[in-house]
Amino acid sequence: MYYSSRSDQDAWTACVRVILGLLEDSLLNGSTPSSKINLEGTWLQSNASTETLSAPASPTAQSVKRKRSFSDYEQDRKLQKISSNLANDIARSLSMSMDDVDMPFSPQPQPLSDFHTKPQEEYPVPTLRRISLSGSSTNNPSIEQWLDIQAHRHQMNIVDYKQLFQEKQAMLRDEIDLLQQPDHSFESIREHLTRVLRLADELSEDHSLSFNKIFPEWSLYETRINQLASYVQSVEDMSLSINKIIPQSDDLLQDIKGLQSLLDAKTSLYGEVLIQNGLEWKAIGMPVNETLLSATKQWIHNLCHGLLDALNSECKRAQALVRDMKALIGSSVGEKLMACILAGLEFIAEASAFIGMTSQRNLDECCVLVTVYGQWVSENLEQINDRSKKNKAYATTKRTDIRFMQFMENMNRVLTCLYTLYDLHDIDSTKSIGYVENLTAVLVELTVRAVSVIEIHRENATPSKAVAGNIMSHPQASFIYMGETLLTFASKILQLSEKKGVFINRIKVSRSHKKDSRSLLTCIRLYILIYRIWKNL
Repeated sequence: MYYSSRSDQDAWTACVRVILGLLEDSLLNGSTPSSKINLEGTWLQSNASTETLSAPASPTAQSVKRKRSFSDYEQDRKLQKISSNLANDIARSLSMSMDDVDMPFSPQPQPLSDFHTKPQEEYPVPTLRRISLSGSSTNNPSIEQWLDIQAHRHQMNIVDYKQLFQEKQAMLRDEIDLLQQPDHSFESIREHLTRVLRLADELSEDHSLSFNKIFPEWSLYETRINQLASYVQSVEDMSLSINKIIPQSDDLLQDIKGLQSLLDAKTSLYGEVLIQNGLEWKAIGMPVNETLLSATKQWIHNLCHGLLDALNSECKRAQALVRDMKALIGSSVGEKLMACILAGLEFIAEASAFIGMTSQRNLDECCVLVTVYGQWVSENLEQINDRSKKNKAYATTKRTDIRFMQFMENMNRVLTCLYTLYDLHDIDSTKSIGYVENLTAVLVELTVRAVSVIEIHRENATPSKAVAGNIMSHPQASFIYMGETLLTFASKILQLSEKKGVFINRIKVSRSHKKDSRSLLTCIRLYILIYRIWKNL
């Protein structure tokens, strides 16, 4: 596959400079020189290969003048379509080698309830939680009253029941003492913990009295026992998970939701153990199985691979139904596909952050998915522009401001996912430049259309009298919020560019780059000032 000789840093640099120029011209009313975006035609060079996403042509200083309407500029660029064919844009770009790792993603449709199958009859953490919550009701009896009630429940003499109760207390003390001894193996810890929890659960009886009243020493050991219970349950859960194949159904979106629920449960249970390689367990004297931790991290990493395969298949199914991205916008298939991409990217980013690792392949494929999602948002914005120009009332009757903010918010979410992955892995510029150039081209095109939406909305807005107590009734409210959303989008792009070394000290930074960074901050500060002034009106 042929790529241009430029680096991904060059692509991000050009992208940031053009986007900053667009924002300054729109939001600062042309207060900066137009020379800031004169890139001499080197903004984006089209790749020779058809294997990558098609890129828009290069915006020049002549096409983005200070005093010119952005809606006119956007109209001139309509022939420079981001995507002419969904098959070329999606299927080819996602057709990478899938042979580098075994996928723990089963192709046979099975119910997602299998995600939550317990590896044993009952985990220690729920048992411990039940014990800790004993006596949470407001009408708690005294210990003597409680003993009488329990003796009656068991149809025992109170003296005999108290003797049995005291024997169990002594047994629990002995087991806790054994549990506190150092240099236990995992099996020994699990065995003693099981006995401790069983005795504590039996002593709690109907859980109507606080366990601290039943066993006063419990408060001294509860924190330690909680740590041990979490440790034992985590190790058992990991041992079960690494040999488990997650079933895949015919509904990818529901599958992703199931994966997210699975990840949420493991995140709550494991904490930061995986990303710290068991350091937390070592600190409290627990034995750590390094092989098990590595296998668990690889299993979660493989889930991301399997999900990328599933998203690839979903894209191929979509391409068989529609001819291009524009046709995809008007279909229910497109909405569901983009919902899958958004949810899938968020899962992959969160899962990768959870284990503290990702791969070059994941980065490249996620970059392509972000590009595809950006194309879809860009085409939606173009559709809003077209309809707003034909019908002035469209902007108000269809609440284009709300739709605009929804599109941009979702775009911010996918960019956040990409930033998370960039933060975990140093991308190989020689392999990723094609994907980065396509992404930055889409981001510029999207910015042009977003600015155009705001400008048309501002021109078509009908002055209205503000209603007391309703801030959104202010004539400029929607314009301010739309601008704020656009600035957030630009901030995400700047974060990505900084992650790739465009504005950090590790590389040589030119004065123009520093000026561009300050320009964005100027825009943001100006908008904050406008917003505060408006709130005080």
